Amino acid sequence: MKKQNIWVIFLTLGLIWIIVGLGIYPNTGVWPLGVIFLIVGMLLKIGTVK
Repeated sequence: MKKQNIWVIFLTLGLIWIIVGLGIYPNTGVWPLGVIFLIVGMLLKIGTVK
């Protein structure tokens, strides 16, 4: 797997995790992990642009 595509995986995983966490399991603390995945994906994307 190319290093440049890792950020796409983190962004996708983060979005799915937030949608499932807030939509299906709204009363659990599952969705913050999706936010963490989104932040990591954005940081990796910014790091590959520079």
